Amino acid sequence: MFDYIEKNLNNFKSCFTRNAAFQWFVIVIVGLMIRSDKLGTTSIIRDLALDPKLYETINHFFRACSWNLEAIKQKWFEIVASAAPLYKENGYTILIGDGVKQAKKGKHMP
Repeated sequence: MFDYIEKNLNNFKSCFTRNAAFQWFVIVIVGLMIRSDKLGTTSIIRDLALDPKLYETINHFFRACSWNLEAIKQKWFEIVASAAPLYKENGYTILIGDGVKQAKKGKHMP
């Protein structure tokens, strides 16, 4: 699993003009994957056991001009398309599902 995550994250390296920005990108993505709550930068710092002094540094990453959101989104689409290619028929994209149609009541769901 770690090799798969590393391989996919390394695909984003070309989206960054600075290596430091790419390294912060990896830290932020891993932090978002393992965080235990949804408190933003604080969650990332806490769950990765980073020095709290890095709070402003991580926030600065989101405002940095060394990366472009459109380039990252395009790279993400390429990675997803290569891992799970879309099924097309007559020019239309077909969503393939498992066909299970079972209603769930939700009374006993946490």
